Amino acid sequence: MKHLIFLIFSLTFLACDGQKSSLKMDTKYEDKKENKLSDLIFKENIDVAEAKTLIATAQDIILLDVRTPQEIAQGKIDNALEIDYASPEFKDKVSILDKNKEYVVYCAAGGRSAKAVKVMKELGFTKAHNLTSGYSGWNGSK
Repeated sequence: MKHLIFLIFSLTFLACDGQKSSLKMDTKYEDKKENKLSDLIFKENIDVAEAKTLIATAQDIILLDVRTPQEIAQGKIDNALEIDYASPEFKDKVSILDKNKEYVVYCAAGGRSAKAVKVMKELGFTKAHNLTSGYSGWNGSK
């Protein structure tokens, strides 16, 4: 009888311990799931519709135009900062911007702005979006 009680107790203990391990795995899974959701919330590359929604809903978002002065003379998005990606001072000028702010970076068609966002990330910016279709996509969506 003692052996039977010991066996039942041992099995119960092991079963409970297994449930705890299972809970730990579930918690780890939930943590990973939450991290994946936060990754989805921030998108590095965004289209015009996403950019317009972001600009309309986010507070203190900064538009950054990285085209040349000649390109900007043809038109730009209202209130955008201008820092020419081709300028030798580009990295220095960008590095003095607030790294805690959120940015939508654009060029003519999305190539230079993608490179600019990469530079910004290297400098410690965590919220820089590349407008994939650039000013041409923005201007064409009006």
